[in-house]
Amino acid sequence: MANIASPYSTYSDTTPQKRIISDVITMISPYDTPFLDIIGGLDGGSGKFKFIGKGKMVEWLEDTLTPLSGTFSLAANETVGNVVTLTVADGNMLQPGHILLTDNKEMLWVSAVTPSTGVIIVTRAFGTSSASILTTAAFSVVGMARLEGDDSDSIGFTDISTNYNYTQIFHKEIKVTETERVIDNYGFSDAYQYQAAKSMPEMMRLIELSILNGYRTAGSATTPRAMGGYRTFITSNTLSGASMTQATFENAIKLIYADGGSGKYTAICSPTNMQKIKNFYDSSSFLRVDRTETTVGMRINGIITPFGEVDLVMDRWISDSYIPILDLNNIGMVTLRPFAVEELAKTGDAMKTELVGEFTLAIKANESHALLSGVS
Repeated sequence: MANIASPYSTYSDTTPQKRIISDVITMISPYDTPFLDIIGGLDGGSGKFKFIGKGKMVEWLEDTLTPLSGTFSLAANETVGNVVTLTVADGNMLQPGHILLTDNKEMLWVSAVTPSTGVIIVTRAFGTSSASILTTAAFSVVGMARLEGDDSDSIGFTDISTNYNYTQIFHKEIKVTETERVIDNYGFSDAYQYQAAKSMPEMMRLIELSILNGYRTAGSATTPRAMGGYRTFITSNTLSGASMTQATFENAIKLIYADGGSGKYTAICSPTNMQKIKNFYDSSSFLRVDRTETTVGMRINGIITPFGEVDLVMDRWISDSYIPILDLNNIGMVTLRPFAVEELAKTGDAMKTELVGEFTLAIKANESHALLSGVS
C-alpha cells in the first residue's frame, strides 16, 4: 500500500468512500397516448359499432340516402332550345316528378325516366329561363312535383356497403436472470417487476403510433396482418393544409357539414400545428388584457365555427403534415385479445414471460370526418 502524505482528505483515498445514490429512478421518456385516450381506449369502439362475434377481421355496415346530385351524359352540348330528351349518367337516381337544377341555373321538370339507359324526358325552363347544357354538366335534384292522380313510379335504391380492418398483434418478451432478481439494486427490489411495469406504457405507445401510421394488410403465414390507421379510412373530406389559414381549417369542417355531419368534432394536432391554430385566435382581435396583467396569451382547447364546435387535442406523436378532424361517435378501438402476461416455458436460468394483446381500429361514416394534409 502506498504511504500518502498528510493531510488525509476526501481526495487522498477514495476507495472506502460510500457511493451516495438515489433510491429513485427518474425516467422522462414520453408515454402519453392522446389519440387512443380520446377515442375511448383499447375497446372504445365495441359499444359504438356493436360487433357480433369475434374474428381477425372486423366489418361494419354503412348506407346512404338516394343522391341529390348527378351529371348529364350527352352526345353533344345542348344549346338553348326545346330539347326535351336528355341522358344522365345514372338513371336510377331519378323518377318522374323530380325538379333538376343545372349548373347554368336552368330548372327542368322530369316527366319520364328509363333507368337502364339513363334517358329522361323533361320540361325545359321550368320556372326559369332556358340555358345551354354541356355534355357532362352537373345537376342537382332540388324538389319534387308530381302530377295529380298519377300512377306510382319506381326509383333506384342505394346498396348497403361494408368497410373493414384487421386485428394486429402486439407483443413483448420480458426475460430476467434469476441472479439479477435476487441481488440488491437501487431504485427497485425486483428487476422482473420493474421491467414488466415498463412494458405496458411501451405497448400503448406502439398502439398509438399504429393508429397514426398504420397501413391495412391482410397478412399471410410469412407476413403479419396489420390494422389500417386513421388515414386508411378518412378519404372523402380531404383538403390541402399548405400555408394553412383560419379559413382553411374551418373549410375542412365545412366539408363535413356539407356531407351531413353535425355536432362536436375533435382535431388531433401536433405541437407545431397546435401553435399554428392558437395563433389564428391568440391576437388582439380575440383577446383583451388589462394593463395590470403580467401574463399574456390564451390556452385554446376548443373553437366554435359556423359548422360545429371543435375540441383541440395535442399529440406529440402525430406528423406535422396531418390534422385529422374526427367525429368521436364514429371511431374507436376494438379488442380481440386484451393484454395478458403469459409465463413461458423455462429454457435456462431466467424467468421469462410475454405480454401480448390483439386490437384493431374501426372508423365508420367516412364523411363524418375530415383530414387536412400537407399542412405547412
